[in-house]
Amino acid sequence: MTTPNFSHMATAGKKTSDNDFSSHFDPNLAGVAIVEGLHYLKNRLEWSGTKIASILHLAPNTVNTWLKNNIIPLHSAALSPDVQAIIHLLAIHRSLEAMFEDPIHQRAWLATFHPELNVIPEKLMGQSFDGLIFIRQYLDYVRGRGA
Repeated sequence: MTTPNFSHMATAGKKTSDNDFSSHFDPNLAGVAIVEGLHYLKNRLEWSGTKIASILHLAPNTVNTWLKNNIIPLHSAALSPDVQAIIHLLAIHRSLEAMFEDPIHQRAWLATFHPELNVIPEKLMGQSFDGLIFIRQYLDYVRGRGA
């Protein structure tokens, strides 16, 4: 499976001089980029939209609608807690992609009890937003140590 390709999207940046770029938040561009990341995660981990919704503590209909419409509606640069949760989940997947090339190993890591965590990561992520953040921080720490 290939990584998401965002080359078809126009940049929101505007060149104001030879060395200066200013940018503004484009909610449509961001909404498409985030949902493309979710599609990639969904396909790589072979998760359903309902499973993703469960881990994100969102209504399955909401997540499945976003996936079907290929956009997450965003209204400002200030990200809602729902979108923040998605960003954390995508960061977790990014770490797993860096650690394990094979998605089978990524799924195994998420579904296996880890003595150093005293938990199964996928279960902790599904219990609370704090659990999702904890797993992200743990993976960031492990990767920082060379995993």
